[in-house]
Amino acid sequence: MPPLSLAALTILDAGPAGQIRAAAEAGWRSVGLRLNPLLPTDPAVAGDPAREAEIETLMRETGMGLLEVGVFPVTPGMDIVALTPVLSLSARLGGRFIVCPVEDTNEERRRETFARLCDAAGAHGLCALAEFNPYSGCRDLAGAVALVEIVGRPNAGLVIDALHLSRSGGRPDDLKSVDPALLRLVHFCDAPAFTPGAKSADELRRESRAARLLPGEGALWLRELLAVLPKDTPVSLEAPSAKHAGLSATERARIALRATEAFLRAI
Repeated sequence: MPPLSLAALTILDAGPAGQIRAAAEAGWRSVGLRLNPLLPTDPAVAGDPAREAEIETLMRETGMGLLEVGVFPVTPGMDIVALTPVLSLSARLGGRFIVCPVEDTNEERRRETFARLCDAAGAHGLCALAEFNPYSGCRDLAGAVALVEIVGRPNAGLVIDALHLSRSGGRPDDLKSVDPALLRLVHFCDAPAFTPGAKSADELRRESRAARLLPGEGALWLRELLAVLPKDTPVSLEAPSAKHAGLSATERARIALRATEAFLRAI
């Protein structure tokens, strides 16, 4: 079974401290945390001594591993120097990857920004993973591969989100032409069958944030996706769902772990 982790988005409302507690109580051994705020509701941890100490203590006491840290959108005005505190904290916590959705549509500018972001992450021992999705500045796998290849940094790679691959018109076979060394992480979930162009950008965004399915509940080619990825690629379960919103973070984390392990055992 590949290494498993619980992505922050699955129980985002719990906040980083709550995510660690819930993941530990549910039986997960690794998590992803959103330590670089994106939404107004995301707590700012880096630079707050009390919050930093709380997270460090929780990670140490639970023995939880930190797989990925979000979220670092590649935007036209990205202030990379300002990211130093969160990159430093991510490294102290043992993080491996930072996740970088590509929001800038200007190819030359985003290459320069992503290269500088890779260098900043590398100074802290972190890998920077470009993420594409069909409603962003980088809408498909080909665009993300081109970005990472032209940047040419050894710590640059890709995160393959199963939902985004599907909704951008991609399939697992598309990964066969990608250098396996670039395939660092997979965001795992299921979803209903899909016809490209059937949903607007806003509908795709809502589905991504609040209507994903757990492995085995939908129609995605998850077995085929895992078959084309390097066997040691970590699997980060990212499956936020409004239908589970009434459950505690711990119960949502427990249901997610059960479903993911059952699916992986079955294949």
